[in-house]
Amino acid sequence: MKIGKLLHTAIFIAIAILFINCTHNKPTIEWDSSSLSYITPGNYARIKRVDNHHALVYNIGSRAYIRFSDDECDTWSEPSIVAQNDKYIYTNCELLQLQNRQLLYMWNARPRKGTNLSYKIMYSLSSNGGKDWSPEQDLYIADSTFNNGCWEPIALQLPDGELQIYFANESPYRESNEQEITLMRSFDNGHSWGKAEKISFRANKRDGMASPIYLPHSNQIAVAIEDNGIRGRFKPVIVRTNNNWEDGCVTSDDLRREEAIAEEYKLHDTIYAGAPYLIRLGDDFTLLSIQSTEFRKGRNERYANMQVYVGDKDARNFSNRSTPVPNLAEDGNALWNSIFQINSNTVIAVMDMNSSAAEKRGIWTIKGKIVKNKR
Repeated sequence: MKIGKLLHTAIFIAIAILFINCTHNKPTIEWDSSSLSYITPGNYARIKRVDNHHALVYNIGSRAYIRFSDDECDTWSEPSIVAQNDKYIYTNCELLQLQNRQLLYMWNARPRKGTNLSYKIMYSLSSNGGKDWSPEQDLYIADSTFNNGCWEPIALQLPDGELQIYFANESPYRESNEQEITLMRSFDNGHSWGKAEKISFRANKRDGMASPIYLPHSNQIAVAIEDNGIRGRFKPVIVRTNNNWEDGCVTSDDLRREEAIAEEYKLHDTIYAGAPYLIRLGDDFTLLSIQSTEFRKGRNERYANMQVYVGDKDARNFSNRSTPVPNLAEDGNALWNSIFQINSNTVIAVMDMNSSAAEKRGIWTIKGKIVKNKR
């Protein structure tokens, strides 16, 4: 009996040491408060690299915009309009430069009240670096009611050239409040698309806000989602595949569905932690941002602030939490955030920030230094 207890204790200690070492070996992000910058009115902003500069995409009302920076996101060009339609709100803008150097711009078209139009995922392509754009194209058409809409497109291109767009989708569940993550594929750089595929779904719950990355060392696809069925309110979860979803949809009890945040930083069931955004941090680590009510006075997204966690290269064990704007006013929020690695030493966080203390409401950025642990 004593030997068994000793063995159990030894195993527990070994696991604990392994976890501590994994946590301590990760870098941390130190945010530079002096770099906090107001950019523009707008929503759902993302920054991506385009050739040798950076692009910022976002929306204001019925218009989807793009701006460019040649100085690592310190200053931005005047905005240009990619798409507009006064009968819709164009939002959830995303951008990806394809392997053929074309730009793919995606957005969510939300019909204005009284139009009876359908919710849609749309896109446009540019062959000259964003100077001109193809006519607006429909990727997916959902229902015309808010409760049966589609949301938040984001793209990933695999090494073999296959192009994927992921989005949250309520349209297949018109008699319930359920939602899935849907995938659509293109094999000709976005000129034509295959059928919609369900890749993540928890019955009676709402998988949402997909953010995919490709892990070259393991040939896996990892997708961060918000999941309100794993533990209490929305929490960040990683769903994954080893074979490009040939293994089918990730359901509620699938081993390919994993809570993202490490045990040391585990969030209480009552905390809302949604809108995840996932990127690779070099070759050895990953970054996950969320909007969270941890340490906030309220328990809904109205009070959420941006939090950033560092994960391992497999997009697991997210820890080393940091807060880009730790002094956000109690009545404020930093929502629908994203994150991007500018260079080997620097990341940038992008937020919809609003508070009584903020000079302006809209899109803000702040830079963070990647600090490597010396242990």
